[in-house]
Amino acid sequence: MAMTLSGCGVIEPIEKAGFQVKPPDGWKAVERSRWLAPGTPLAAWAGPDNSSLVVYQTLPAPSDTAEVLAEAMANRLMNLPELTLTAKRTETIAGQAASRVEAVAPGSGAAFAPSGIGKPVAASGETLIPTHRVVVGFPRSDGPVFLAWHAPESSSARLLQDVEATLKGLAIGPDRRRSSQGY
Repeated sequence: MAMTLSGCGVIEPIEKAGFQVKPPDGWKAVERSRWLAPGTPLAAWAGPDNSSLVVYQTLPAPSDTAEVLAEAMANRLMNLPELTLTAKRTETIAGQAASRVEAVAPGSGAAFAPSGIGKPVAASGETLIPTHRVVVGFPRSDGPVFLAWHAPESSSARLLQDVEATLKGLAIGPDRRRSSQGY
């Protein structure tokens, strides 16, 4: 749902968070809630080879840094069965400190499979395949913003090219510090 301000037009949630994301050709905007996200979905795209991109925001924490986000994301993923962590690092993207975590686990290609019973479970009509995830997180005072891509592992070379192209064109506005003053 978009927000409308009188005289200002529509402000999408992703723009309100200060991000402009433009995936490369072949990616189509979809309903932002199409795939599950561990936060508030801000935007989503479906890409080639059953790939996906979801931008989401989580609750703020005073100690969020790129290093803390990378460690927290890796720790959460390590509890998934059959997961292989392939990268955990920090980098500078669009002039901002960012965390980056990559992993491979069973899924649909567009998302990791749910695994609440200790083993990955395919959704009805789906077959589990190795699925590559790339998550890039940016600390923000209103809560970190994450870009999470998924694709079949067999398409990971293309996915990584699309990730880099998206990050190269990423625009991030200034972090709007929350006021500690109430009304």
